[in-house]
Amino acid sequence: MSSNPESAETSEPASQSKKQISTQRRVISWVFIAILLGVVLLEWRAKSSQANTFESLGIAMDKADSAGNGGEFPFSEFEKSIQGNPSVEIDDSGAIMRLYHYKWNGIFKTYHLRLLVNDEDLVVTYDAESEGDAVNGKVRISKKNMQELVQRKKQEAAAQKAAAEASAAAEPAKIESTEKEPAAPDDK
Repeated sequence: MSSNPESAETSEPASQSKKQISTQRRVISWVFIAILLGVVLLEWRAKSSQANTFESLGIAMDKADSAGNGGEFPFSEFEKSIQGNPSVEIDDSGAIMRLYHYKWNGIFKTYHLRLLVNDEDLVVTYDAESEGDAVNGKVRISKKNMQELVQRKKQEAAAQKAAAEASAAAEPAKIESTEKEPAAPDDK
């Protein structure tokens, strides 16, 4: 009978240590679930913000296209439709168009939106690429390349003008030489 009270005493500490381990495991499990839920929430927020902004941009482009504006609409309208808190980089090295690059940072991925805005502050085109020279197939001409292009066109125009003047000067000489030739005798 003395073994009964001892076994009761030994079973109580064992059950208490089981409860402590179980409580610790539960706390660790809930902390892990909370962290995982936070990560998923941050990633979802970045992706959905980019997707909603992209969708509203497409709707605005379609409205502008159906209104006969060639799909261009004011940049200020776009700024009102931006979802979330993206970081933005502005590249104004283009001769005519500026490149706006919006980035929504998730934990695992960065979501991009690039758009071209012309000198009249109208959104011209957009895409979701992370980098590249062309935005939705439209290539921006840099200010340096624009100056080179203008110089090349001026040189080509000057060369064409000189060639036209040279051919115009040679043409009257042909006319004078044909007028001086005697007429062929008539057969009567």
